[in-house]
Order: sequence, then C-alpha cells, then structure tokens
Amino acid sequence: MEKDFLKIAGNVHLAYYIEAADILGIKYEVIFRNLTARFEHQGKHWFINNTALPVNNAPSSRLARGKHFASRILDLAGIPVPQQASVENVEEAISFFNEHNEVVVKPSQNLGGKGISILPANAEDLSKAYEYAKGYDKHGKVLIEKYIHGDNYRLLVVGDTVVGVVRRLPATITGSGSSTIKQLIEEKNIERKARMLMPIPIDEETVKHLQHKGFTLDTVLPAGVITTVRSNTNLTTGGTTEECSEIVHPYYKDIAVKTIKALDLEFAGIDLITKDITTPSECAVNEVNYNPGLRLHYKVDKGEIKKVAIPIMEYIRDRYAKTK
Repeated sequence: MEKDFLKIAGNVHLAYYIEAADILGIKYEVIFRNLTARFEHQGKHWFINNTALPVNNAPSSRLARGKHFASRILDLAGIPVPQQASVENVEEAISFFNEHNEVVVKPSQNLGGKGISILPANAEDLSKAYEYAKGYDKHGKVLIEKYIHGDNYRLLVVGDTVVGVVRRLPATITGSGSSTIKQLIEEKNIERKARMLMPIPIDEETVKHLQHKGFTLDTVLPAGVITTVRSNTNLTTGGTTEECSEIVHPYYKDIAVKTIKALDLEFAGIDLITKDITTPSECAVNEVNYNPGLRLHYKVDKGEIKKVAIPIMEYIRDRYAKTK
C-alpha cells in the first residue's frame, strides 16, 4: 500500500500523511508532486509541505532550529540539556574541550546529522571537527557541548501526547570473515536501497570512527563480529531504529511534552539521551526537531511499525475544526 501512496505523493514524507488521510476519510490532493499536498475535511482545508505541518508558529520554529536558542530556553524551563557553548573560533572550542574532555561538535543549524563530530580525541581532532561543523552552517556558527552517555531516543510529540518512540542506533555491520569493512558497508547499502533508505556514507567521519576502534576500511572483520561504523545515529547516514513505545517510562514522555510546551510548539521530534528508558534516570534533551520526518517510525529494524501519521493527522483535523 505504501508504494502506491509514494507514487501519488512522489515524496516519502507526504506519502505517510496521504495514507493517514485516506484511512481517516480526509480528502487530499497533491498540488506540487514531491512537495505539497492539500487536505480537506468538512469544509476546512490545510497544506502539508514536505515535512512542514500547519501547526507550529514561526517564532517557535525559528527558535527550535537554532540549537543554542532552544537549549537556552529549555534550560530556563528546567528541562535537562547538555552543557553547551556557541564558539567563535578554535581556541574557544579547545577551552571548552579542556574543561569537559568528552564533547560533541556540531553546526548551529543542520539537518540529517551533517557536520557533527562526536568525541574528538585531542586538540588536532577538535580543530578538524570545528572546521567540519563550520562548513555545514550557512552562518559559520559552531556549537560544542558536553557528551552525554546513553542511548539516543526520538520521542514524537503532538499536542499533549507522545505518539511514537524509537531507539536510534548508529550504522552497524557484521563481519563475514572474508569481506573488508568497505565491502560490508557496500553490501549493507544495497539492502538499505531496497528499503528506500539512504546509504551509509564512506567518508572522513566513517574513517575516523573506524580508526578510534582500531579498524580501517580494508580490515577484514571476523565472522560474527559486530561493529559500528559511524558515531551518529541519523537514519540518513545509516542509522537504524527500534520501536520501543511500550517500555518507555512516563517520566520521559512527560519531559518530551514539557519540551514542546516550553518552546510553544505543537508538534516536534524530541531527541533524548538516557542510559535506561524504562526507569527515571539521568538524561538530556539533545535536540528538538520542529519539522521531523516520520521514516524513523515507519522503517524500524525491530518492533512493530506505528503509523504515527494517523494521530498527527487527527490532531490537525480536530485543531482546524475548533479554530477555523
């Protein structure tokens, strides 16, 4: 069924919303294929443009997009966030690194995990990470933050409800005893292409991650040995996801809802890091995605798919019924 909606929409993000509309009896029309669809219910209409929904106001969206702005607002609201600094030069970055030791370097604004370096080992690594991040921010602004140990989770929130939770894992491969890591990545990418997922990049970040683990692209991994090949967990760079809504403690759902309320958003994907999602423990909101894609929830590697577009579309439908 999904392939039919994908053909209609021309865009995987729109396809999920069109499928939800079809299930809910909401009229829809693709206005600009691969970009925009118009939805109508009981004389009220709205548009969805790629991943952008008609629910978040412009000021809040801009604040969420600027990661340092969002972090400051959440901190003021008492929501746990990593210690963070906006740095103007390498020297400032090194000063933060010397204080905290384990850090993440990222662009002030970015999509898909591009420009992010995790756990640079020394000042030389940090300098490269700074320039890498700077190149992916249109204003050349770089953030550095304390690294938080734990697993990365995406909590999808609409209104007062968490409608989906997935655990996000970095790209991994399993050794065969005969293939090099590069060959294993290429084989994995064939599988990902068949699932309409972006490939695992073979780039500087991959090489650096492997070096930290004592490997190179030419290493022949022993049979059955599993290793990560990148640090970040983004689906667009080879990450995988596991649906885990049923085991999430209400403590984390409450944090996610409070996060969007603090930013005056109605819909967002909250990236949260914790060592144990089943019980209250030390955690941090790592990022707020005000226009989150839904593939994380539909392309799970473990667990059942949750069609999160349905409760999202119900929320929009009911919201328009009240306000227009």
